[in-house]
Formats: sequence, C-alpha cells, structure tokens
Amino acid sequence: MLRKHDVGGTFFVVGSMAARHPELIRQIRDSGSELAAHSFTHPDLAGTRGWRFDREMHETQLALVGGAGVTTRLFRPPFSSSPEALDDPGYRVVREAGQFGYVSVFTDLDSDDWNKPGVDAIVRNSTPENGEGGIVLLHDAGGDRSQTVAALDVLIPKLQAQGYRFTTVSEAVGLPPGNQPAQDNDTLAGSLLVGLVGVSMVVVTVLKWALIVVGGLTALRLMLLVVVARRHARQRKGVRWGEPVTDPVTVIVPAYNESANIESTVRSALASNHDVEVIVVDDGSTDGTADLVESLGLPRVRVIRQPNSGKAAALNTGIATASHELIVMVDGDTVFQPDTVHELVQPFADAGVGAVAANVKIANRDTFLTRLQHIEYVIGFNVDRRVYDLTRSMPTIPGAGGAFRRSVLRKVGGLSTQTLAEDTDLTIAIGRAGWRIVYQDTAVTWTEAPTTVRQLARQRFRWTFGTMQAMWKHRRAILQRGASGRMGRFGLLHVMAFQIVLPLTAPVIDIFLVYGLLFLNPAETLLLWTGMLAIQAVGGFFAFKMDGERTSALWLLPAQQLVYRQLMYLALVQSMTAALSGIPVRWQRMRRTGFFRQRAARPVAMKTDLPTVDAPAATASVSMTPVSPGRASTVTVDNAVDTVDNRRDRPGPARERWLDVLRAVALARVVLYHTTGWGWLSIVFPAMGVMFAAGGSLATKSMTSRPAVDVVGSRIRRLLPPLWVLGIVLVPLMLLHGWSTVQTGDNGQYVLDWAELLYWIFPIFDPPSSDWSLAVDATAVLWYVRAYLWFVLLTPMLVRAFRRRPVVTLLAPLALVALNTLAGSPLAVLGPVGSGVEDFGIYGACWVLGIAHRDGVLKAMSLRLLLALAAGAIGLGGWWAVTHSTGETDLNDIPLAQALICAGVVPLLLRGSPSMAWLDRTPGLGRLVTVVNSRAITLYLWHNVAIALAVPVNEWLGIPYSIGAYFGMSVLLTAVAVLSLGWVEDIAARRPLQFLPGGPKHDEPRRRPDRNLVGAKS
Repeated sequence: MLRKHDVGGTFFVVGSMAARHPELIRQIRDSGSELAAHSFTHPDLAGTRGWRFDREMHETQLALVGGAGVTTRLFRPPFSSSPEALDDPGYRVVREAGQFGYVSVFTDLDSDDWNKPGVDAIVRNSTPENGEGGIVLLHDAGGDRSQTVAALDVLIPKLQAQGYRFTTVSEAVGLPPGNQPAQDNDTLAGSLLVGLVGVSMVVVTVLKWALIVVGGLTALRLMLLVVVARRHARQRKGVRWGEPVTDPVTVIVPAYNESANIESTVRSALASNHDVEVIVVDDGSTDGTADLVESLGLPRVRVIRQPNSGKAAALNTGIATASHELIVMVDGDTVFQPDTVHELVQPFADAGVGAVAANVKIANRDTFLTRLQHIEYVIGFNVDRRVYDLTRSMPTIPGAGGAFRRSVLRKVGGLSTQTLAEDTDLTIAIGRAGWRIVYQDTAVTWTEAPTTVRQLARQRFRWTFGTMQAMWKHRRAILQRGASGRMGRFGLLHVMAFQIVLPLTAPVIDIFLVYGLLFLNPAETLLLWTGMLAIQAVGGFFAFKMDGERTSALWLLPAQQLVYRQLMYLALVQSMTAALSGIPVRWQRMRRTGFFRQRAARPVAMKTDLPTVDAPAATASVSMTPVSPGRASTVTVDNAVDTVDNRRDRPGPARERWLDVLRAVALARVVLYHTTGWGWLSIVFPAMGVMFAAGGSLATKSMTSRPAVDVVGSRIRRLLPPLWVLGIVLVPLMLLHGWSTVQTGDNGQYVLDWAELLYWIFPIFDPPSSDWSLAVDATAVLWYVRAYLWFVLLTPMLVRAFRRRPVVTLLAPLALVALNTLAGSPLAVLGPVGSGVEDFGIYGACWVLGIAHRDGVLKAMSLRLLLALAAGAIGLGGWWAVTHSTGETDLNDIPLAQALICAGVVPLLLRGSPSMAWLDRTPGLGRLVTVVNSRAITLYLWHNVAIALAVPVNEWLGIPYSIGAYFGMSVLLTAVAVLSLGWVEDIAARRPLQFLPGGPKHDEPRRRPDRNLVGAKS
C-alpha cells in the first residue's frame, strides 16, 4: 500500500520475526522505507535488566543485519505509546537504550487499529488535529490487518490533499538516515543468526509433521486396541472351552539365585485348587535356592540341580522330567492365586489350543517406577495379548505365566538357546506350527517388577534384544502362507510397527513439548500434548476397566510418557546398536528384592486380592482371595498399598501444633501484607518461606509411612479442587467483564489465550487473568499454587538428593537465584518456565530445610553453628536488600534477598519446638488455629478477593474509610468465603464435611486422613 502511494514509513520490527522472514526485511529496505528495532521477543523491557536487555537489543540488530545488511539507531520500546505515558520504569528503558546508542521513538497518534474498529475509525484516529504533524502508530502484524491496509488507502490521499507529506522518522526530525550499511563482521554474525533461525524453523516444521504422524499412529493404535480388546473381553465373558479340564499339571520353575521369592512361588503353586506337581530346576544358583526349597520338605515338589546353562536349558530339563501332559512354566519371582492354574489350563479343552498366556500383574506397586510398570502391563502387554488372541498371532507367552501341551513343546523342539527371549522364540514357533495360542485373562499371576532404573534397563534391554533376535530368526514367516504367514504378517509386523518403529519415533512428542515450552506458546504446546495424553488416558481407562484394575493409577500417565517412555527408548536404542554391531550379549539377571517374602512377614493385615503367602514356618498353605472371571482383580495390589495407610481402625496421627501455629501466623501475615501493602512485613516474618518449609517437612513425614508416589498424588488431589472452585467463579466473570484477545500497550500480559485456561485445571504455570482489577487481585496469589505444585512433584527427588548430598541440595536453589540475579535475570527470557524456575530458586532452600527438619538434621545440628549460619544468611540478605531496593524495602521485589533471609529465618523457626499444650487450653484459640490450617487453601485463594471487595462493601454500608475498617472488612469477607467454600477441602481430603473443623469429631477421619497434609494448603 505504501508502494502504491509512493510514500515511505518507519517499520519497527521484532527481531525474532525479522530473522524468520528476512525476505520481508529486504522488501522494506528496497522500497525506501526505514527499518528500526522493536526488541527481539517483544517483552515488557521495564521488567528486564542487564543480560536480557542487552540480548534483546543486540539480537534485533543482528536480525536486521542478517536480513537486510543494515543497522539502525531507532528503537521503540514494546507496549509504549506517547511520551506523556512514560513512567519511571519506562524511562529507565529509554536511558538504557540510549547507552547502547539508540534514539527512542514514541507516537503522537494511535490509530487503535489493533482493536479493529473499522476503516473510518482508523482514519479518524490517525488524522492530526489543527493541521499539526505527528508520528502515527499503525500495525502490520498480529493478525488480520485488512482494515489497516484499507484505511491507509483512504488516509494517505486524504492527508496529502490537505498538504501533508509522509516521510520516515529520521527525516522528519532531521536525523541522518536511520539505516547504515553493516560492517563485515556484523554481516557474518547476522547471516549466521538468520541461518540458524531458518534451520530451526525447518526443524520445527519437521517436528510438527512428525508429531502429527506419531500422534496419529499412537491414537490409531490405542483406538484399535480398545475396540479389538473390548471385543475380546465381550467374547470371553462366560465362555466355556468345553468340558472342564481336570488333568494334573506340572509346574516348572526355572531358578537361578531366586532365594528371595522362590518359597512364595512354590507355596502358591501348591495352594492351587488344581492337582499339581512342582519341579524347581536350579540352574547353578549360588545363593542356596535349591537348598531352601529342599529344606521346606513340601510334598509334590521336586528339586533338580544342574550346572548353569541358562533359562531355556533349565526349562527343557523340567519338560523332560515332567510327569504330566499339561505344563505350566513360571518364573521364580511369580506367585499364583488359588484358581490360577485351573483357569490357565481350561482352554486346553479345545484340541486346537497349544499354549495359553496368563494375565500377569505387577505385585510391588509401592514405588514410582513399579507403578509406571503396572500401567504398562495393563495398557500395553495385557491389552496387546487380547488383540493377538483375536488375530491368532500371539508372539509372546510371558515367563511369568504360561501353559503348554508337552507334546506341542516336543514337536517344536522345546526352548531354543539361540535368543535371549526364549519365551518369544517358543511362542512364535508354536504359532507357526499351526497351534492356536490364547490369552486367559482370568488366570492371574503376580510378579515382582524391577525396582531400580538400572535393573529395569537391563531387563528391557534383554527383552528387546531377544525379541529382535526372535523376529530375525522367524522373518521368513512374513512371506509364508497359512498359520506361519498369519503369525508373520499379523504378529511380527505388529511387533515391528508398535514395539520398535513407534517407540523409536515417539520421543519426538517430548522433544516438541520441550521446544514448545521454551520457544513457542507454552499454553498451546501443553494443550496439544495434553490432547495426545487424553487420547491415551481414554484407552488406559478402558484397559484398566477390562482388567478389573483401579483407574486411580492413571494419574501417573503424564509421568509414564515423560519419564518411562524415555527409559524404554534408551533400551530400544541400546538393543538396536547391539544388534547392528554384532556384539555378543549375555543373559542379565534381575536382582530380586523378596517382595513376597517381605509381605508375608508384614504385621499389618491388608485387604487385597494379592496372594498372602504364609510365613516360612507354616505348612504349605496360602491364604488368598480368589479372583472370579469377569472381575479379574476388582481389589488389587493398589489396595495393599492404600489400606496400609488408611488404617481406618487406628487413631489419626497427632497434630504438630508448633507447625500449625507457624502456618497460621504466616497466613495472617499474608493477609495483613496484602491489605496494607507494608513492605517491611516481608522482613519481619518471611511468611512464604515458612509455608514452603512446612510443606516440605510434612510431605517428607508422610513419605516415611506411605509410598512417595501416593503422597504426591494425595497432595495434588487436595490442592486442586479449591483452585477449581475459584476458577469456576472467576473465569466466567472475567469473560463476561470483557477479556480481550488482542494485545495492546494497556493490557500487556492480560490477553486471553484460550489454551492458557488449561492452567486453571492443572497449574503447571500461573493461571491467566484478564485486566479486570478484581481478577488481577484474585490471581496475583496463584503463583504460590503453581510453585507448591512444582515442589510436590519434585519432593521425592529432593528427599533422595538431600539424603545423599545435603549441603549441595540445600545450596543449589540459592546458587540458582544468585546466578540469575547477577546475570541480569536471564530466566525471564523463558517466560512462564523461567518464572517457575526462579521461584524454585527463591524458595527451594526453604522446602529442603523442611526436609532437613523432618529428618532430624536441624535438631542434631550444633545450635551455635546453626545460629552462625542463619545470621550470615540473614545479614547477607539484608545487605543485598538495602543496597538494591528503590524506596521502601520489600523482599518480594528483591529475589536474592528474599531467598537468603528466608533461608536464615526458617531453620531457626523449625529448630524451635516450644510446648503448645497451652494452645488448646486457651478458649477459642486452639480451634481458630485448627480452622486456619484445615481451610488454608481456601483462605489463601480467596483473601485477595475479599481485600478487593472490602472498600466497595464498606462504602455501600456507609462505613468511613480507615485502615482498621478496611482490614476488618477484609477479614470478615475472608471468613465468609472460608465458611462458604471451605467444605471443598474436606471433600478433597476425603474427610467428613464440617462447617468448622476442630470440633469433637474432627479426629475421626472418614477415609485416608493424612491430616498433617495442611502444608499442601499453605
């Protein structure tokens, strides 16, 4: 449009966009217009200093050099308007830009075209009054600018007819040309920047398409599995294979150093409601496995010893000495239910069935890693077997439970030693021989899963490498006809596509997630990733329901994708590398923890369907609850974990009243600070540091009696519902009040991004707000919810790290915030990710000090040393605050001082543990402290809303303004919110609903009390 009317303009470009589209920059230069800087990423530069400011200016200059070969001296700060609107922070930006040699440019007339008011309105807003000249602000980016283009076609001839001349800013104010040719070294650096940005854009495009392909394959696989697997479940419901199979069964247990669990395995087999003999083949164990079994003196049990020859050889030995035609093979870390063997052999009533796969479940689900394996077994292995069963292409019968006809085993030559996956090799051979292989979901076995990353990696490497060996061995089946061809084309190709190719490409989803969080729109990135996760969650829900499992474990699906998938990817890459290199791979045995033996000795009774094996001195009997067909394990090991902690018949843990008092005082200080704005309160009592420290202490306490994964889940469960209630009220009000979707100089960070509403559901980043004053006040406190969520998720890792390297773990957050401060806040460039990392640095030491308090480290520490260290931290923080404050000192504006002073005050408060017996004897005071702690989340979330409403409510009631009246009404309205909405915390905590907690029945939990979780509310 400017070329059409032969006029020039000054284009203030965003450097990141200029680097993406250098051809446009050259067009602007060639048209005779002027190029100028508008920062590189368009942040609010008033909130940046040092390193970030320098990068914003320098990278923008390089983008202009790389795109057009010119430099500029003109600069317009983001979100700036007229000179009259310049405030102190904005003036600091102008001064710093001047130090870099830039002339800051402001506007006289704002066309308001960003708001799309219509062509006539844009022309009217851009027309100077009284014939005066001026700089007119128009936008050529940020969405549909058709109104702007149309308005220029009217505005230019109109003003030219009135005698106006259009020119560039430099010419208008009498400056030399704003663009000068760049020097050679700058040209090289600029070209490199533009080239790197171009490469990154190509990479992003490839990632997007790869994400679409991988996502489509994943969604298609899950949908197919759910559809086919559900069909299998319906077909098998109440199915009868024929006359009941009552033939005796030989159970073969290959054992190499299995003393940890072998007794449980043997006893559970003997406790079957089917006639069995048990053969334990000791494959050269060095831990006394054979001696242990023989010492039991159990009937119908034989022990065969042989030199170490491998699992396949041990199983072949057992097959050769078996007394019966029907054989069940099971690993030495697996236990049966009473009906497992009977259910497992029933399909042999069909003469065409040659082998049967059991329904293998993870028994030791009490850790994060084993819980993730539990999800994999249910969603992956067991659902896959249903699909394989229907397509008659079962590639693997697991070593943890499978039944075979001995005659079939002999016909296929027994188990081969040519692969590390002897079970897969054998199963494929049976299928190729024309025998049907089925999956019996009612035949449940329980196995011990690896409990360490190293053990898991070794196991999966062996599985993957062995599977690849078996696929290569049977590769010709893909081109053959009949049963062999069916096994090849349905079974082997399925394994190739979904167990090798898809896992190899799946990490692209996580690469895109990380890239999007750092460099793209984090909300949109998370929304896309969450959508993919939701598809998997639907499939997981159906899989868990079909398998009779509790769906509560599915909350770990994000971790399953982010953590577990990477471990499987590394194992797959390692296997492929070993296969391609031809390096010999030996059998790698998993170290057992003796889960079943430990569980048998556990004094607490558990309500569960997991077999409970009698203690060693008992007879060969097992106390178990059978799992009936159709409800495979309606109550499973999850109950074994949960019911230990429920302790419904036990009194709840005693409250730690000193921590209760500290949290109550901290919350009172927060309310007073937000009411009065007195910055000195942050020095007198560092409330946020105390609240984080209490959270860390109580989370660590819970982890001493409950699995860490359950503690994390319970805290998240208790944190989110009160936030959801606030969102249900506030988000619709913000939309009704007018929540702009267009960014301007006035609304800045308050633009509505629909994807960011996801943070109101799960606040991994700060939930968004509109520019409505009430909404701004209400959401100003939500950073704490986000920070607390981060700490909760990281607590297991922090506890582990502190117990290994306490000093390093404590100082790491302080070092992080110190480096960020001294470097000019580079974390700010990372947006919400950077904000989260910075808050972790500021308050991470407090959370770790809470861990130290719970572990007794603070109490064991010399008081003199503790006082000296605390005084040093407080003194250093105070000095930094005094030397880096502008006006009244407020630690909330000085991150490093906040971190140091909190780190100094918190251990002193936690070290002290005065007697609080007087508290509950004081009428009303003890009850008040209990109420504040039990309703802490609600109080914290709603107190700023109450403060914002206090003045208009007082005016409506005719109460004259005073600080006392203002504070009193704020407290009153906060109390109303607590009384009205606090019951949500009871539901979240699974407590009986109470109007005012702390009454006579408050110590009678309805379910899983964990009342010391109040730290989650602070």
